[in-house]
Parts: sequence; structure tokens; C-alpha cells
Amino acid sequence: MPQLPTGAAFPAFVRGARLRANMTQDELAQSVRKSRRWVHDLESGKVDPSLGAAIDVAAVLGFTVSLDPSKRSDVLDEMFEHL
Repeated sequence: MPQLPTGAAFPAFVRGARLRANMTQDELAQSVRKSRRWVHDLESGKVDPSLGAAIDVAAVLGFTVSLDPSKRSDVLDEMFEHL
């Protein structure tokens, strides 16, 4: 499963996944109840989708979104140790 290092990688991911699925921008837009212009702007990085919209787009393209815990930081443990 692809992992996106930052939210800035999402537009390129969407475009690539859409093209691999042989889907037009209009078809993706209809599937997620958005306009073709919105999909164009998303793929161009001009739109920051809501979490719900990003999940919908990923699902239509055959992916799921998961949240994994980040690496634990010892800094906070050390800060709170003395409280």
C-alpha cells in the first residue's frame, strides 16, 4: 500500500491512481459528487480536500485510508516524568 510522506503528495497520487484506473476527471468527479473542476484543482494542488473528500477519492480509486500511530517521542516522556 502506498504511503504518502506529506499531504502535498496527495495530488500526484490521485492523478496517477486515476490514470492507472483508466478513469477521466469527470468520472472521478461524478463518483465523489464533486465537479470536474474540483478534481482538476485537486490534482493541481490548488484544493486541500476535507478528510471526508480525501477518503472518498481514495475509495473510488481502490484504496483505503489508515491512520497509524507515529513514532513515540522520548522528549515528552522526559518532560512529564518530573510532574
